[in-house]
Amino acid sequence: MMIPLRKLSIPATLLIASFSAHAFDFGFGGGDDSGGGPNFFDIGEIVSGVKDISRTVTGINEEDEIEIGRDAAAVLLGASKPVNNPELQRYVNRVGRWVVNQTDRAHLPWRFAVLRSNAVNAFATPGGNIFITDGLLHLLNSEAELAAVLAHEVAHVVQKHHIKAMSSLNTSGLSGVIKLASLTREGRSNQMTSQLVGQVKDMYLRGLDKDDEFEADSMGTIIASRAGYDPFALMAVLQTLDSIDPENSGLALLYKTHPPASDRLDKLEPVLEQFDEPTEESPKLQKRFNQYVGKHS
Repeated sequence: MMIPLRKLSIPATLLIASFSAHAFDFGFGGGDDSGGGPNFFDIGEIVSGVKDISRTVTGINEEDEIEIGRDAAAVLLGASKPVNNPELQRYVNRVGRWVVNQTDRAHLPWRFAVLRSNAVNAFATPGGNIFITDGLLHLLNSEAELAAVLAHEVAHVVQKHHIKAMSSLNTSGLSGVIKLASLTREGRSNQMTSQLVGQVKDMYLRGLDKDDEFEADSMGTIIASRAGYDPFALMAVLQTLDSIDPENSGLALLYKTHPPASDRLDKLEPVLEQFDEPTEESPKLQKRFNQYVGKHS
């Protein structure tokens, strides 16, 4: 279902203010990430046990959601490791944190990471873990396009799309997913752990519902524009994807788990009609993007 635009209306004054230079000052000069700075991925922390907490099975609370996200992140990190470039990871985290600050779920323990993979893709887990492959990162042309990709994944988390998908795969529905997540890893049997990991892997191999992808495109575009970026940046990313040979092996999983880029562009058009046509002054921040991403090979 598409997001009603009236729920995400953007006052013109907010857009004007967000385009100012100050809006993009992430404090790169200081190098101090304490007190509200980005959280970097610690694989040991993600896969370590957590305290057992009494939970309800009638709905999903944020503790459940975050715990499920830790398991999902551990599965993804088992397949591809983060790129060993702290400067690049810090940059992507700061762009991501600026984007999530435009949502009503900024309080989640958000983490962003670039994964070493030639595949062209990006992933999110419940609770705020966002991954982008360096295969996709190197197809992007600006910070605005990076922000648009991250905002799409952020929208999935905000709307809890992955929880819905996992619930549909579990024979007991949402209650079954929560039950598995609510136990400490020490408290789970090998069979229960395998069941949860299997559901996570299945979810990422199947992908989300196509309407959830369209919704994330719409909502992500608006979130990125609230952050002050060119609202047409996601359109540019989709056009790039649409121009690549579909036989390219790096696109195999993306095409399997997402609607065709051309379909996504068609669905995004009504949202983009709400914005003025892009100009050369539309904030893309190509120079800063090249400064950080260009050093990564």
